[in-house]
Amino acid sequence: MWQRLGALSLCGVGVSLLGAAAAHADTTANQASAADADPQAPTAASDGDLQQVTVTGIRPLVEDKLPADVQNIPQTVTVVPEEVIEQQSDTRLEQALQNVPGITLNAGEGAARGDTVNIRGFSAFNDFFLDGIRDAAVYTRDSFDLQSVEVVKGPSAVLFGRGSTGGAINQVSKAPLLTPLDVFTSDFGTNDLYRGTADVNVPFATGDAFRVNAMGESSSIAERDFVENRRWGLAPAISFGIGAQDTLTLAYLHQQEDDRPDTGIPFVDGRPAPVPIGTDYGLDTDRTTSNVDIATARYKHDFSSSVSIADTLRYAHYDFDYRFAAPNFGNVADGGQGPPAAGLPFSDILVGRDAPDSSGIQTNIDNQLDLFARFDTGAVTHNLVGGVEYSRQTSDLARYVNPFNSNNNWVPETPLLDPDPYEPLPGVEPVSSYQDTTAYVYSAYVTDTIGLTRYLDLLAGVRYDEFSADYDQLSVPSDAVLHLSHVDRLGSPRAALEFKPTPTQTYYLFYGTSFDPSAEALTLTTKTADLGPVKAETYEAGAKNTLLGGGLLLSAAVFQTTVDNAQTNDPENPNITLLEGNQRVDGLELSATGHITPRWEITAGYTYLDGRTIASGTPADVGKDLPNVARNEIDLWTEYHIASRWEFGLGGSWFTHRYGDSGEIAYIPGYTVVNAMVSYRPTEDLTLQLNGFNLLDKYYYLAPYYTSASENHVLPGPGRSASLTIRLAL
Repeated sequence: MWQRLGALSLCGVGVSLLGAAAAHADTTANQASAADADPQAPTAASDGDLQQVTVTGIRPLVEDKLPADVQNIPQTVTVVPEEVIEQQSDTRLEQALQNVPGITLNAGEGAARGDTVNIRGFSAFNDFFLDGIRDAAVYTRDSFDLQSVEVVKGPSAVLFGRGSTGGAINQVSKAPLLTPLDVFTSDFGTNDLYRGTADVNVPFATGDAFRVNAMGESSSIAERDFVENRRWGLAPAISFGIGAQDTLTLAYLHQQEDDRPDTGIPFVDGRPAPVPIGTDYGLDTDRTTSNVDIATARYKHDFSSSVSIADTLRYAHYDFDYRFAAPNFGNVADGGQGPPAAGLPFSDILVGRDAPDSSGIQTNIDNQLDLFARFDTGAVTHNLVGGVEYSRQTSDLARYVNPFNSNNNWVPETPLLDPDPYEPLPGVEPVSSYQDTTAYVYSAYVTDTIGLTRYLDLLAGVRYDEFSADYDQLSVPSDAVLHLSHVDRLGSPRAALEFKPTPTQTYYLFYGTSFDPSAEALTLTTKTADLGPVKAETYEAGAKNTLLGGGLLLSAAVFQTTVDNAQTNDPENPNITLLEGNQRVDGLELSATGHITPRWEITAGYTYLDGRTIASGTPADVGKDLPNVARNEIDLWTEYHIASRWEFGLGGSWFTHRYGDSGEIAYIPGYTVVNAMVSYRPTEDLTLQLNGFNLLDKYYYLAPYYTSASENHVLPGPGRSASLTIRLAL
């Protein structure tokens, strides 16, 4: 393995430029400090020219694998910059993603189980990236070390490999800067929030700098006060040769959490149970813990102003331990009530406690070598990006005996209207099975943006992936061993045509594909081991227009994404899984990002998603909405500088109803949430910021999970709350 890894390339870390900042050029504090530290801070480029260096993150995809600014990328891309994250007082990645239309949150089995979202109607659990490298693991991502968040919509296997049916999410880490920076924040909130962060940057030589971000937090969820969040994190990074011909950056992220999770509210009669928002169906002994360690190295060498090479090496280690009791009505045969009969008085309904406990360790070794080149062939220009990738991923999982499967009263059933969270656990359950998976990925890709004329560009790309997985399962009670393996080899195309009649207008047609191997989530079953990958393709037509001197970017796109071989049950034998399902999403997306006036900023988006099951082994699902897809969604955040020291922000989200399941049984009402912010800067160094969340105190539901009328739940959104941020920037 190490010989193959070494053959691919040397390790490295680097910096790249974020063209998405065009619409936010003067909005991000750290961008400003990097650029303004020394307006005459030129560095020598390899061809002898002088250039000003602006560092906006360790590895943004925009102007890296997507070699253009947002306006000139022939695909829908949304960038959430650090300034918006700070204005909204977002402390989680999922909160920042609420600025991105077309995203809904999912819950996992028993509890949220880390970040899990849908993009344009399709699950994106494995489509999280950190500085361009896959970050598919079970944990809740904090925002303390994020410079920005990039969301690329639609199938993009050429860029990311497996997954990305609805899109991909890239977190851009903060990079060392060429100017000193000392920012300290303290947050206090009505949801028992106590949070502190530090961001310190120290240049120590010409072109060299060290930066460290740190975070600690204790909090609950407004009006669901039994939920406890305890976390801390540390993220140091050091860069050598910033803006020089050779740049090396070494970065490390540690994040640790110890929470009492939210196990949600069950569905009754196809609706969330009509109970107060603070109702707790878990037990006070519930705990979830995770530890994340990610080390990254990136080296970049500029042969000239038009040719460069970069190599990124990462080792990541994730471990988790989830022990909790989740609401489940169970089966009558196992001593439970079973799904409540329609019309049964709520006072007569009892809820059991499921125990889908597990713990595990996941490791990732990734190496990506990328080449960037700009050149001409006669009158035709080329912007070429190509590379090879290698990764080795392992998952060692322990599942524990779940007494609920054989005895629904292992913890006494509790009344739906008055659950008792203080029921004692009978004891610690032993391990029921061990599951070990090792997966290897070998990939090569190339994309070329070809300037055919001054007004017309053609983008063409192709990627080859080999994804293999070996899966072993040991059943502890019987000592039975199951071994499964699977290999997928396939190519993925990408193409687009851009028409740019003026420098501020772009019109495009885009085609992209994706694939999801049966072992994508590092697990296999006897049903899926022999199945090929699930494939998706999308067609998108869009327009982007920059107004007001480049300050405001308007975008519009219509698209269709189709999965024509989705996994589904054989209608004649439910124990057999076939690739004969068909799912389709037709959609429209509109957005506005940037400045309306020098004092007035806006981030707004709208999506219309018509997602349906076209074919399925479950005939009742055909023609029904895809689960957890809102037909209409609006996300808005606008901020106004009232005076030199005062700022005011207002925004929120609006969703129409959606369903939690494929059969349109579990109905989730639509909702509107309104948030606001006001900040005052009494001195140049000190900022006081007051945020209000869910000001209308709307009782709404964020994240569903539904497998049957017995096993289901939905996580409520936070109630009304407020927080005060004290920010000191020295």
